[in-house]
Amino acid sequence: MKDYIVSRSRNERYAEIEYEPAEELDYYFRGKMIQNRIPDRLAWLLNEHDELIRHFVMTLLDDVEEEISTYDLRLETSGERVFDLQVDGERMTFFTRYNTSDGVLERYPWDSENERGDAQDQGREPKDT
Repeated sequence: MKDYIVSRSRNERYAEIEYEPAEELDYYFRGKMIQNRIPDRLAWLLNEHDELIRHFVMTLLDDVEEEISTYDLRLETSGERVFDLQVDGERMTFFTRYNTSDGVLERYPWDSENERGDAQDQGREPKDT
């Protein structure tokens, strides 16, 4: 499938992607970046998130995830949220649910405001960055 990763909160398009569901996990997708315009700060945060998980530095993970969540990353066509976006060159993976030890969530655990804002955001076309 072709789609775009967008920031709903900033009304910007960050990447044109081709992706497909991965069979081994629910809500997990893999694919490639056709065009990558992810801002430098977000790219750094995504890389830092991956490194913190890889090295089990959970004390700093919440701060990084909270800043990533301010971008409100989504798939443009479906509006599904994008979690744990990992980019390696043109390859990428992501989830459309937030994984916890108790199961999966449709939004970040600390995020109670985003659902109310969705209706207001519908109908706006994200601008390319």
